[in-house]
Amino acid sequence: MEHQQYQSGNEEERLDALFQAYRSTIPDTEPGADFMPQLWQRIEARERRATIFGRLARDLVTAALALSSIMALAVSIAHSRAPLPSESYVEVLAEDNTRQDLDYFEPVRVEPVADQR
Repeated sequence: MEHQQYQSGNEEERLDALFQAYRSTIPDTEPGADFMPQLWQRIEARERRATIFGRLARDLVTAALALSSIMALAVSIAHSRAPLPSESYVEVLAEDNTRQDLDYFEPVRVEPVADQR
């Protein structure tokens, strides 16, 4: 048990030495009269950059929403002005079907055999 205490004491001494070396490399800065104003200036500068991008993103979303609304309104107006067909759906299909049937026929010219010589 003393062996474990000895090792933990050695590790604590090494850790203390490490902290002392760290403290010696980084000097303690004494806060002056302008410490808080400088700190707030740095914080506000970071927030200002974030607000610029946030404002840009909000403006882009607003412009996209406005453009989408205008386009939807234009499409709905164009569809409301389109004339309705006077034929019924069945009549349109029947006419289209007869048109497709005519595509399979080719014009044929019939000449008498006597006229071919």
